[in-house]
Amino acid sequence: MVADIARLVREIPVPRPFSMNGLVSRLNRLRDKPIRLMRGDLSGAMPTGMLIRTETADYIVVIRDVERGHARHIHFHELGHILLEDVHAAGPCLPRADPHCREVDELMAEEFAHQLAERINAHALNRDRGRENYAVAALGKTFAAATDLRDAHA
Repeated sequence: MVADIARLVREIPVPRPFSMNGLVSRLNRLRDKPIRLMRGDLSGAMPTGMLIRTETADYIVVIRDVERGHARHIHFHELGHILLEDVHAAGPCLPRADPHCREVDELMAEEFAHQLAERINAHALNRDRGRENYAVAALGKTFAAATDLRDAHA
């Protein structure tokens, strides 16, 4: 199960730099049915996010008051439900589903969310390391040039 999720996550066309809209746009090019991201004003005992599947589109709704990092995790979790079902690795995300199957679907979507976050964070870290290495190299050249000038005037 975890290996199947890892394979699926590796195949996702992650945009660089990362943006949720960019990710969904790329996924929509690969699917017959579009994914739409929405912010909602849900109140009361409603969840912080949910997936609404229709015949024409899949809607991921996250309430407006959710912090950005939490909203990103909710998006990844709900994308997990969609994409895992697309590849038949999980059953439909239906409230009336068998409780055991529903629990397995939730665990798989959660694993998907964590693996996707790790992949995106690793890309960002590598990108930042590249920038840092470039900055260190440029700084090194600056110090070398300054040392050369000092030696020339000595």
